[in-house]
This record gives sequence, C-alpha cells and structure tokens, in this order.
Amino acid sequence: MLLPLLLLMLDGVLEFGLVLHNQSVLTSATSMAARAGMAQGKPKLTHAEITAIAVNASQDALISLHATQAPSVTVVQASDPTYLTPLQVSASYTFKGLLIGGLLGVFQINPTLNVTTVMYNE
Repeated sequence: MLLPLLLLMLDGVLEFGLVLHNQSVLTSATSMAARAGMAQGKPKLTHAEITAIAVNASQDALISLHATQAPSVTVVQASDPTYLTPLQVSASYTFKGLLIGGLLGVFQINPTLNVTTVMYNE
C-alpha cells in the first residue's frame, strides 16, 4: 500500500535533484560564455560566438527524463565594449520531468530555469 507513495516521493526527490543540477549547469555555462567574451582581446567575440559557447557548454550536461532541447541564450553587450561596460549572458531552459513533471506538463506548468551572468570589461 505504501509503495505508490514511496515511488512518488522518490520521483519528487529525483526530479528536484535534476532541476538543481540543470540550474548549476546553466549557471556554469553562462559564466563560461561571459568570461570568454571578456577575456578575448581585440576583436571581441560576437554575440553569436558567445551564444555558441553557452549552448555548447550546457547542451551535453543538461539532464532531462525526456528529449532535451537547447537552452535559449541571449547576449547583451555594448556596441563598443570598453572599460566598465557590462556583458550580460542569459539562458532559459524548460525542464520536463517524468511523473510529477509529467503531471505538471499536462497542465502546462513546466518549471523554467532562468540564469543571468553579468561581467564588466576590464
């Protein structure tokens, strides 16, 4: 009688852990992309190159119980990156779970993970 309840609790713990892992992966990927955009000398990396770094860093490390899609990445940078101008890299990813996440997906309430990293030109 307790088996369904225990399985549901196990699924909840598993999915919560996966959400935390994916949040960490996105944070690391945006940080890596922003650092690459800052560290590059003249000429600075383009928005497309910075986006590619973030997507490549996160794509293989994201874990989902369903087919994963690439996170959407946006880059905001001054047209002339000079001293103390910010570079902002943001990523958004929709997590789709198995049992609990699947039930939430039926009601179209999938958790969306949003991460933003801001670094300043030195």
